[in-house]
Amino acid sequence: MSGAEDSYTVSEQETESEASSSEAPSERSKAKVKRCYSSRSSRAGLLFPVSRVERHLRRGHFAKRFAANAPVYLAAVMQCVTHELLDVAGEVAKKSNQRRISPSHLKMAVQKSSALKKLLQDSMLRHCGRAVLQSERVAPLSRKKMSKKGKSSRPRAARAYATAAAK
Repeated sequence: MSGAEDSYTVSEQETESEASSSEAPSERSKAKVKRCYSSRSSRAGLLFPVSRVERHLRRGHFAKRFAANAPVYLAAVMQCVTHELLDVAGEVAKKSNQRRISPSHLKMAVQKSSALKKLLQDSMLRHCGRAVLQSERVAPLSRKKMSKKGKSSRPRAARAYATAAAK
């Protein structure tokens, strides 16, 4: 046992000689060279970009100063809200036997969830357009039917101007 313990301990003289010699770099300098950089998003375990959120916070002039973990927290909140919204919208799409989430599914998901409805209430009121449900969609007229209505694609006034300019 005493022999195994001796092999793991290193005397102070050996560590000083390694640090002072120029031929062999110390363990600490090797660690600095091999240091790999990872994004703040991956360190926080997020999918949303923390650096981009910080850039928008700085450019938006929301505050003169903010903490270093503020963009991390904001990115986490945005990811959580997005996950919740897409989860509910996916359930709505599945109930309507569709494989894709459409804007109408997102709108119905916001209306269905009380927390999302409360959070996104102002933005829904400001949005003027509305999502058209699939049952309300109307197919456009085919080109053959449109061409039979009028022989010329130009309106009557444009044809009159073209004939007057030719004279």
